[in-house]
Amino acid sequence: MERGFKPEIEPLPTALSDYDTVAVGTPTWWYTMAPAVLTFLTANDWAGKTVIPFMTNGGWPGHVIKDMKKACPGAAFAHEKEIRFDSNGGSQMVTPEPELDEWLSSLKKEKRNTTWNKPILL
Repeated sequence: MERGFKPEIEPLPTALSDYDTVAVGTPTWWYTMAPAVLTFLTANDWAGKTVIPFMTNGGWPGHVIKDMKKACPGAAFAHEKEIRFDSNGGSQMVTPEPELDEWLSSLKKEKRNTTWNKPILL
């Protein structure tokens, strides 16, 4: 696969401008984000938005979160999360489920305790 490849993707059925906070997740592809996620991130205006980046991997996280941040100029970032799976086929989650539950709870708690007046796009 060519570095920086950005495939065409279908538009979202909702306007990104309706959201202040957007959670964006991706699997790790050769140490970076999936090409379709790169297309999505570079095609949108992130100024004034908060991005919650999360990624999955089979033991090699690479530089996914760093690359996601680079693709979203003007965005603030919160609650970054790496979710790890086994490296023998990826069928078993290695990140403890209580850790994932705690991360999700922290998102819900912040939404209740902040001025996020628009819904979060997940």
